[in-house]
Amino acid sequence: MQAAIVIVVIVAAVVAGAYFASQMPTGPTAGPTAAVQNPDTIIVETIGQPDLLDPAIDYEIRGSAVIQNAYEQLLFFKGDKADQVVPWLAQSYEMSPDTLTYTFHLRSGIKFHDGTPFDANAVYYSLMRAMIIDDPDGPAWAMLQVVRGGMNYSKQYNNAGPSAPNGYGDKYTQAELDDFLNAKPIEVIDPMTVAIHLERPYVGWPFVMAFTVTAIVSPTAFKAHWTAPTDGTGYIDGVTAGDYHNELNPWPSENMVGTGPYMLKSWDKATQIVTLVRNENYWGGPDNRGIAPVKNAIIKGINDPNTRILDMKAGACDVVGIPASISLVLPGGLVFQFADKDTWLTQHKLVSLSPDFQLFPKEGLWPYFNTQIIGFNEKIKGTDGKPRAFQPFADLRIRKAMVLAFNRTAFIHDVLQDFAVPASQMIPPGMFGHDDSIQPTPYDPATAKSLLLDAGANPINLDNAFSPKNQKTVEFTYILGYTADEAAATILASTINSFAPDTGLYVTVTGMAGPQYQLERRAGRVATQFAGWFVDYVDPDDFLVPFAHGTAGFYPLRVGYNNPKVNTLIDQQAKIADPNERLRVISQIQKMVNDDWPYMWLSHQASYSVSRSWLHERAGASVASGIERFNQGIYGYWFFEIEKGTQSSASPQSLLPAFLAQVQLPAVRSFMLKRF
Repeated sequence: MQAAIVIVVIVAAVVAGAYFASQMPTGPTAGPTAAVQNPDTIIVETIGQPDLLDPAIDYEIRGSAVIQNAYEQLLFFKGDKADQVVPWLAQSYEMSPDTLTYTFHLRSGIKFHDGTPFDANAVYYSLMRAMIIDDPDGPAWAMLQVVRGGMNYSKQYNNAGPSAPNGYGDKYTQAELDDFLNAKPIEVIDPMTVAIHLERPYVGWPFVMAFTVTAIVSPTAFKAHWTAPTDGTGYIDGVTAGDYHNELNPWPSENMVGTGPYMLKSWDKATQIVTLVRNENYWGGPDNRGIAPVKNAIIKGINDPNTRILDMKAGACDVVGIPASISLVLPGGLVFQFADKDTWLTQHKLVSLSPDFQLFPKEGLWPYFNTQIIGFNEKIKGTDGKPRAFQPFADLRIRKAMVLAFNRTAFIHDVLQDFAVPASQMIPPGMFGHDDSIQPTPYDPATAKSLLLDAGANPINLDNAFSPKNQKTVEFTYILGYTADEAAATILASTINSFAPDTGLYVTVTGMAGPQYQLERRAGRVATQFAGWFVDYVDPDDFLVPFAHGTAGFYPLRVGYNNPKVNTLIDQQAKIADPNERLRVISQIQKMVNDDWPYMWLSHQASYSVSRSWLHERAGASVASGIERFNQGIYGYWFFEIEKGTQSSASPQSLLPAFLAQVQLPAVRSFMLKRF
């Protein structure tokens, strides 16, 4: 017992005034009426397609959902417990007395999909590759923030970062890379032993190691498709420093060679279809589960929700992504094509309308560590890459006006149909660092209008002036198919436009396909970001850094938010061992960010599953599949533990997340001490 990780678990079971009950309701008793279709294939229909398939760089849900089925990490989650990780590709591990070195002893006999052996060199290559690339749009920050030499090397964390006057500065030199290599953040001890050295004690490190950014790739395959730079840019064999978004070496973006239970067969971007095939030589996982029960898994990106609904009803797919929200274009909560609406709205129970479909959980919701936002770009760029003249969100008054002009409570009830709770801060309920004393901002259109009148008449500069005689326009952009974002954008635009005859500030709403939106967002050309952050690993840093760290955070880099005092406090709180003191500093950070109004905190949404009744999680699943049980740490569905063609044998109580099955409500706050 050498180090402790303190995690606060708040069982926030309140959704629009309803509590999780201790008993599951009784649904339809009749068995399925339809014959099983495509018994050898699991078919999932969802919105859009991956951005990339490279675990070192991809940083969005659709890609991660594929990555977790083909790649594996040294540690992974246990069952449905997102606050517990177990050795996976590692046989065991230990931590040094000073908590700065983690030594992993690897399992022998495991092979990559290309037949090459898994060993310490593969671990070194995979982890170093992610950090050496240092993609500002990627997830490697989670390692770079704490490994030895990481912050000194990364251009996200030093003066060459995005806050520097000239952007990211010069290319990564070999000398800079050599300094990082000489710091030995990752060290091969012997062919089956690897050590990871940290710069400072960090209680969240085991959870970082379960995050997909640490997935182990085949060095043989990746090096075979790599070309060394010739312009003086730093590199090691198989990795070019600063190869953002794999622009110089694109092969890993569309190809996968891991150790996981499934292998990539194809990715057709034109049809948005990813096809996985079972790894017949899979080592079976730490519980010796053998190979996956189902041979194939197909993930289809179908943006039109009505098409997905029709396919689900016809049996053409097994799992479907159905929004709970009411769309302004497609009215009616679409999940109620499968669930009884009256029962949900009056009792918050999900009762299937047909024995052919199953919905989980049956009562209440799976609480998900996520925060949905509207981000205000304070430095909107044009197609030439230069900042535009009119920068509405560089003015705090306009950012604040947007937040006050949005009726968040009504949005959650009328649009999201109570499948969420109002957000007031970046850290969601249930996570260490969430501050119950911070309340959601009120709906106050009168003050919003007053702020806009003042901002237009007394602008921060001449280009930001607007009035009825000098009209200006802001564009709200959302991803096509995301009905909740579409509704939020339209509702907010309607309110702002109702003031426009007096203020002169108008809003337009535009939908974009996912890949185009990602490109525009990375280029800084979208004025607003309708987005969400889903937990990567269970530590408040996973929300504080992505939302608020101005030189390293995912969203600050895209919306131009940078408060040096906040940055300093975020760095400081990560080193605080006393949980009460750390909570105090985190609360201070959240209040400071709220006072800057860089985001509108929309909601903390919940997750649920709609699937055919012929699909279920197999008994004794090593990690929750996402069909009948849920784990905060995985994305979408883990096909390895899904069977097709028989009925579930899981007891009703087991369908609740494990930590919920043990508590009585009202909500309880408790501390759990985990030791390694």
